[in-house]
Amino acid sequence: MKQKQIMKQKGVTIVEFTLIVLAVMVLIIGVLEIGRYVYSLQMMNEMTRKAARLATVCYVLDQHDIPTMDEIVETYPADFSADNLIIEYLDSSGNTIDLTGFASLNIEDQSSVFAMIRFVRARVDNYQYRFFSLLSFIGTDGVLEMPEFQTTLPAESLGVVRPREDDDNSGVIIDC
Repeated sequence: MKQKQIMKQKGVTIVEFTLIVLAVMVLIIGVLEIGRYVYSLQMMNEMTRKAARLATVCYVLDQHDIPTMDEIVETYPADFSADNLIIEYLDSSGNTIDLTGFASLNIEDQSSVFAMIRFVRARVDNYQYRFFSLLSFIGTDGVLEMPEFQTTLPAESLGVVRPREDDDNSGVIIDC
């Protein structure tokens, strides 16, 4: 009789151990995944900061090349693409300046567009964070819409070295 009771106790111990290990493993995976999520938030913040900084000193026609530069790509969180990073040029009121057809404008018209640009904004658009499959109960099927990240900086050279008063050049364009 005593031997049967010991065998039942061993079976209960295995079940208890399995339940506790399962709960601890879910807790550890959850902590790691939340840490990865917070890390992705920080990387997106850093990415918009770097992109805005590059956009303030790069030529305006390079705005579509900035999201693919190595300095920016190295900070991409998981499942992020260059299409999610938008570079915009703003006037003094914060309105977006349309740069379509900018390359075909003459020098005077380009200068007037340059004169309107006061700020540069880098923002993340339509990025969704995907949790590890064990945590798919978070969000919709493990996908969480990320908050909007943006960095706005005052425009600097915009890739154009302006001539000094005693210089006869009309300005040099610096490509990034």
